[in-house]
Amino acid sequence: MNIRIGDIVRFISEKLEGKVTGIIDNKTVNVFCDEYGFEIPAAMSDLVVIRSDFKTETSTTASSNTASTQKNVSMQTADTLYLAFVPSNFNNLPDSHFELHLVNDTREICLYSVTFFDGERYTGISAGNCNPDSASLIGNYSLKEIDKIKSIHVQAIFYQKGNRTLRPTIDSKVKVTPASLCKSGAYHHTRWFQAISFTRALDKENIEKEEEIEINPQQLLQAKKEKHDQPRKEERATSQTVNNNILEVDLHINSLLETTAGMENKDMLEYQLDVFHKTLEKYKLRRGQKIVFIHGKGDGVLRQRILWELQTKYKRFQHQDASFKQYGYGATMVIIK
Repeated sequence: MNIRIGDIVRFISEKLEGKVTGIIDNKTVNVFCDEYGFEIPAAMSDLVVIRSDFKTETSTTASSNTASTQKNVSMQTADTLYLAFVPSNFNNLPDSHFELHLVNDTREICLYSVTFFDGERYTGISAGNCNPDSASLIGNYSLKEIDKIKSIHVQAIFYQKGNRTLRPTIDSKVKVTPASLCKSGAYHHTRWFQAISFTRALDKENIEKEEEIEINPQQLLQAKKEKHDQPRKEERATSQTVNNNILEVDLHINSLLETTAGMENKDMLEYQLDVFHKTLEKYKLRRGQKIVFIHGKGDGVLRQRILWELQTKYKRFQHQDASFKQYGYGATMVIIK
């Protein structure tokens, strides 16, 4: 099957859809599920293309090497400059580092300067030329470092050889908070980067719009606290037989929380995965311990994410489908090694 980056695909074995974001090999691709905000590897044989944005014409514009594999990602041209934050670890945004790029989404060369303001003084960070439809790396920062930046000032002028229309210069101030960068739903795939990124346009209209909806970090922390303070039912942890020493953990959301009022699908998935991670952390030193995570069949989202976590973060643990007779297709057994 001819599957390309940017194709919208549906899983055959699961009730799951997403966008192809990368080619791993001739049999496997990465699929980003926007509704849940995560990326998983998938076999091409398990996918059906339901929409393709691929165009046969080739681009004549040179771009940076980091963007070469994402040129087929569909994205409307905004004809402006962007600041783009690319996380080193999208699955753990609070501990991630972020590459800061200036993106030139125009047909002209721009001469730019980037300055940080810490509340007391201005510090020049970077200056140079950025080619049309390409990205220039400004630096790499932790959330702690970004939190110290009160605003990012970008100034730019544009140039194009030959007949042209004069373009207004850019003189913009942008404020980006750690809370904004920790919202997984704010990240998107673009044609400039292999990984997903958080982007902010630098034209005046978009800056004013973003600042109106900027989240207060204290509000975000309070919301997280309220969510985790919701009353929970006890996790089911039973050892039916001494020989097998099997621990059962029911990840059905109704078994973990008394109420899901006000929670979106992403919030519920995040909570289920938090229980999954905490369980493995608690028993990671008990070699031979068998843990059955009951995730149910459902639409397959939780199961897919658990398998992806086991294949990437917990490679030293063995995992397999749990007893079909007892759980059907709705559980995965992990054996601590």
